[in-house]
Amino acid sequence: MVSNDEIKRKLAEKRNPGVKKNPSSENLAADRTVSSEELKDKFRKQRDIKREDHGYLICDKCGGYYELQTGESPDDFDDECECGGKLEHAKTLNDS
Repeated sequence: MVSNDEIKRKLAEKRNPGVKKNPSSENLAADRTVSSEELKDKFRKQRDIKREDHGYLICDKCGGYYELQTGESPDDFDDECECGGKLEHAKTLNDS
């Protein structure tokens, strides 16, 4: 019985004669394409990285700050710090 991988390899050789799969490129299928699962994982990781940057609420009086968490918005909080200062939203701590 011939495995699916063997069939894919033979088809790839017919499509691209003389091109051999690089054994170190584990993320490429036999026909030198990236699998759909690997693409999904790559996009999922990129999406998660983008979600990590929610910004900060920074007090203009005392300099205290709060890092917004996943699912939180600056609108979810009061505009006033406990010290009486005004909280402002910034993408990074250096924006203030």
